[in-house]
Amino acid sequence: MKQLLVIFGAPGSGKGFFMGKLSEQLQKLGVDNYLYISTGDLLRAEIKKQTKLGKELEHIVNSGKLVPDHIVSELVQQALKKDNELKIIDGYPRTMTQVLDIEAARDTYGHEIVSLMIDTPDELIRSRVAKRRVCQDCKATHTADDGCCPKCGGKSLIRKDDAVIGTRLAEYYKNTKPVWDDLMDLSEASIVLDGDITAEQVTEFAATFASILVNND
Repeated sequence: MKQLLVIFGAPGSGKGFFMGKLSEQLQKLGVDNYLYISTGDLLRAEIKKQTKLGKELEHIVNSGKLVPDHIVSELVQQALKKDNELKIIDGYPRTMTQVLDIEAARDTYGHEIVSLMIDTPDELIRSRVAKRRVCQDCKATHTADDGCCPKCGGKSLIRKDDAVIGTRLAEYYKNTKPVWDDLMDLSEASIVLDGDITAEQVTEFAATFASILVNND
């Protein structure tokens, strides 16, 4: 059965951290041919090219606003065409229009949709984001506060979109969180994970969740 796992949650809720743990568990189970689609990565890759679209996206992302549906959807739909049994998407859908795009992808590619929301308190999100840094060289995310990446030694800075976390959260509650109910309607299964749990608990959950995904035929 083809599966599309949608990882849903506010900016800074822990989606990337969970995905890292899930990836580790999938590899332990011998699954390495899944497709991981991060809308943030797709947008940053386009920005890095500094095309006309990339420059437009850079301005939008740095302001904390949502990127227009048609731009994000085009990038995502291109990625979803790839032939993988398990596809994981992070940061999409964020609007009702994008939910409809997920429904169309389900019907086109025969996906069974599984939705996971990471529900994290705002105060914890703000605390995490204040500590988060991204390496300008290897792009690793970490919490070292000396300006030096612990992975490669490169210069690390606060992400520009993290600096406008208040705007990003306001956009999330206004435009994104309300579509969760519609996403659940499309899903074979939907789960809410408490974002205020320990790293060890996230690892344990990821192990169980990975096993369920792999054994779901």
